Amino acid sequence: MYIVGIDIGKNHHEASIVSPEGKQIGRSLRFATTHKGADSLMSFIFKNIGNSPCVFGMEATGHYWLSVYSFLYDYNFHSIHVINPIQTDGWRKGTEIRKRKNDIIDSVLIADLIRYGDFVETTLSNEDLFSLRNICRMRNYLVQSAGDLKRKIICILDQVFPEYQSIFSNTFGTTSKQLLLDYSSPADFEELSVETLTETLETLSRKKIGKDTAQKLIDSAKNSFGVTFSKESFTFQLKLLIEQVKFIEDQVKECETKIKELMTKIDSPITTIPGIGPVLGAIIISEFGDISRF
Repeated sequence: MYIVGIDIGKNHHEASIVSPEGKQIGRSLRFATTHKGADSLMSFIFKNIGNSPCVFGMEATGHYWLSVYSFLYDYNFHSIHVINPIQTDGWRKGTEIRKRKNDIIDSVLIADLIRYGDFVETTLSNEDLFSLRNICRMRNYLVQSAGDLKRKIICILDQVFPEYQSIFSNTFGTTSKQLLLDYSSPADFEELSVETLTETLETLSRKKIGKDTAQKLIDSAKNSFGVTFSKESFTFQLKLLIEQVKFIEDQVKECETKIKELMTKIDSPITTIPGIGPVLGAIIISEFGDISRF
């Protein structure tokens, strides 16, 4: 079976065809990352080997390999091997062309590596694992973004209402976040009666928080050492930041729902390990692949 090695680049790729005996067929092809370029790859393959069966090999270089992989997959070429560039480097060191490196040589090297079969398939070529990795990384990005916003919120609270954080065990709990949206400064709390604030707290917390906390909030507000200079600009920022946190936290939940769906589909035994749930398990297998390999 013929092997087509593709050296992946940002704007252009290099393809070479190697026979089952290891001989390069024809010259290599440089093609652009466009539909026209991909079509030229198909013409190049047909011109050199006709409809002979072939397999493909390419490196998982950044995200640039994915469009080529997707094109070939849609073209009904399902024997596509995606390998880690580290493996190609190791293979190069063991050949007589170790001191030479260019796109043409690399595309031949990749094909040769596939021909010998001395490689480990990257998990990126599994569609479900690839999707899982994408969503896990998106979730991680969202969690980090929410963390950055929370630090900014704390910074503002330290200025306008420094006593607030000592009243709630979790400043970013559901009750606390909504309270800060409705009442963003000590002056807002001072205007409330204990009864009114108690009712609000009981509604938000489902009666887990009540009169004692309401009294502490009002007393702290009356004696707050928070700044009053340019107060409105601080409270304006506070509300915007909290709204962003709530929005991002909803998106994190959406990601986790999707992760659980994919984990059910993949049916990995990793979640049978005590202490590893769907999200943590998803993060592990999406980065390391099938645990049965270890």
